Amino acid sequence: MIKFTLNVSIPNTLIPPPLPNTKTWKMKTLFALMALLLMQACKPVKKYDLAIINASVFDTGKGIVIMHRSILVNADTIAEVTESDISVKANGIIDAGGKLVTPGMIDAHIHPTHFFGDYDAAPKYLAKDSLNFLRKKFSDNYLPFGVTAVMIMGQPETWLGPVLNWSAHPLPHYTDIYTVGGALISQEDRKPYICHTIVASPEAARQKMLAYHRMGIRHIKLYWRLRKPEFEAAFKTADSLGMRVYGHIDEGIMNMDTTLRIGLINYEHIFTIIHSLPWTESDDKAFVAWMDRFYGKGKGQTLPFWEVTLNEIRWSVDYMPGRIDALIGRLAKHHATFSTTIHLPGEKFGLTYFSNPGNRPDTGVSKERVQRNRDNFKGLMALVKKVYDSGIKIRIGTDVPNGGKAVLSEQVLLAQYGFTIPSIIQMATVNGATALGMANKYGAIEPGKKADLIIYDQNPMQNYRNFLSKRTVIKDGIVGF
Repeated sequence: MIKFTLNVSIPNTLIPPPLPNTKTWKMKTLFALMALLLMQACKPVKKYDLAIINASVFDTGKGIVIMHRSILVNADTIAEVTESDISVKANGIIDAGGKLVTPGMIDAHIHPTHFFGDYDAAPKYLAKDSLNFLRKKFSDNYLPFGVTAVMIMGQPETWLGPVLNWSAHPLPHYTDIYTVGGALISQEDRKPYICHTIVASPEAARQKMLAYHRMGIRHIKLYWRLRKPEFEAAFKTADSLGMRVYGHIDEGIMNMDTTLRIGLINYEHIFTIIHSLPWTESDDKAFVAWMDRFYGKGKGQTLPFWEVTLNEIRWSVDYMPGRIDALIGRLAKHHATFSTTIHLPGEKFGLTYFSNPGNRPDTGVSKERVQRNRDNFKGLMALVKKVYDSGIKIRIGTDVPNGGKAVLSEQVLLAQYGFTIPSIIQMATVNGATALGMANKYGAIEPGKKADLIIYDQNPMQNYRNFLSKRTVIKDGIVGF
């Protein structure tokens, strides 16, 4: 018999380890857990300046409400947004109790002349010893209502020094202010409005943009009284400098198709769309005849501005829907944006939740005429809906002297005419921030954005009238106004 000897090397990895000593293993595990707990205990716990817990946060990007969130703030900035079951330490804690929290609102079209004096009543300069008083007076019209930032779409150039200083040095107890400088117009025979700035030539327009840019202005407004050569020079210069350009293009020298070709995409006031429609001579005759049937022959053309305008809007919506749709389509293709300005005409005919004394031309006119204007207002809101449904971004821009009250009024009006509450909040927050080129600072409850917030006592999602409810306003991380 032949015997064989087999030598095989078995890898250590295939040799099973010896069974652990149970007592030793338990002790090692216990020591490891104790060490881990000790490390966690010694780890520094983040502490915030302000924590808003148990909040229902409105996500402006998605248009939805996210429940049970904590908003953590350091200084004037949102540091984190987390689930509310995570314990936090903060110098101040607000238990929102499930209430809706949104970003602070933006009014993207205002004028300080509404508060500091208009025309002959306006001071040539803002007195140095009154600046703190004026800034507070201005902010008191906005901040308590939740409007934490505004864009001035024109003021006297002699006021620019203080206004730019306010803009460069935002403070928690004041609304943030930005400005376009003066609204640009061409040289004319008539006296300019005090918020307008004349550029008499293309070169003057170019130099004005350069001067504004050196001053720190990053937004400009081109008014409908600006001729095409000056308009193009101002737009191209501002655009080359990275400035944001806005245009009030109305029944004047150019229409929206012309300005779209130049490059303008940010427009003021949705109602101005009707003044860029192609009207023929027969359209004019038909409109006059339509007005004569109600007001009497020739009397329709002597009505106040808003009454004529609302009639024009209604006629356009009823008789030129194809032309409106075509123009809106071209605007949407170029990614245009618009400000609203709907409280202003609504207030004049008793359609808003408040009215200023003397701002109601319906006093002393027939009930039939008042009702006609209210019916005409429906045409304006139908136009706003067409613009929105096209995908054009709409931002709240009031252009009235009522401050934050008018922003709330516009929100209520939009809801009454069929807009969803999420879309309305977006118009008042992220849409304005985006159109103004400030989405890095405003318009969303996200880390890195300014801690400008509104906590509603009653939820507007449940009833649009709750836009008018009490609210807690937080500006730059500071609570209460």
